Amino acid sequence: MEAVKVVLDTNVVITAAINPFGSSGKVMDLFVGKEVASYTSEAILEELRFKLTSEKFLKHIESRVYALWIYRIFRASSTLVEPAEHFEVSPDPDDNKFFDVVYSAGADVLISLDKRHVLKLRDGERKFSLKGHEFLILTPVEFLEVFKDEVSGKLASSPPPKGETFGRKK
Repeated sequence: MEAVKVVLDTNVVITAAINPFGSSGKVMDLFVGKEVASYTSEAILEELRFKLTSEKFLKHIESRVYALWIYRIFRASSTLVEPAEHFEVSPDPDDNKFFDVVYSAGADVLISLDKRHVLKLRDGERKFSLKGHEFLILTPVEFLEVFKDEVSGKLASSPPPKGETFGRKK
């Protein structure tokens, strides 16, 4: 079975870095372990690098080295795409880059915690469509619930190395 293709909003990566044991951290564990396929772009990586090294974020974590380590793990665990098409679907123009990558990668899911913009764009079935490409927009909790049959065995049967999870030791 082909891995579920996902695009992560930077807010999911940031939340996973701050709390690696929460739902965002579990999602990160899945894609770092190649249980789901993550896609990103240079624009997303640039935003992530900026946010991870901001003073606002650094006050929540151990060090700048940890922030850059998170960035390197995300970059190494994701497939880089260069979107040929650009969309203007979100009231926040900074969010459009995630939709560009979803469309370019043919992703199944956009995972976000952005309640103000991104999550409001989905329909009653949590779906969204771009030029005929339909995908889900889910929170990390929703993703883990919706795809539990595909990922639950992977979460339970292949835990991270003893004492480790995404980002920090237990």
